[in-house]
Amino acid sequence: MARLFTYGGVLPFLFPLCYRLFTGSSTLLAVDVQNLLMAYSAVIVAFIAGIHWGVFLFRQCSLNLFLHSNIVALLSWLSLLSTLLWGVVILLFCFLYLLWIDTVLVRQQLLEPWFYRLRVRASALALLSLVSYAVIAL
Repeated sequence: MARLFTYGGVLPFLFPLCYRLFTGSSTLLAVDVQNLLMAYSAVIVAFIAGIHWGVFLFRQCSLNLFLHSNIVALLSWLSLLSTLLWGVVILLFCFLYLLWIDTVLVRQQLLEPWFYRLRVRASALALLSLVSYAVIAL
């Protein structure tokens, strides 16, 4: 079930990119697809940060995940207030930082290896979508 939801959750990263590529338009029904991509990315970063917060609450770990997860969630919000280029840079940092935290957690056996592999794949697709969209839009 986790795999299904995770890969299903990657689709909203791909949609704005594919829409922009195939139509050349940045709007769909008066909605800016760039805003869709950036907002969805920020929500997913905050969601992953929430997973880390949950790990912090229920397990002992060397990182203060409460602090890290809140900072990353706030950075994702900041990406929404930035230009496309800076917003993508901030989100790339957030996704990569969260993956680094996951690496620490899996090494400490606080995160299941199968979930870590799933996160790496999903994050790679999200990062690729964000960068590709930015390249096309800029």
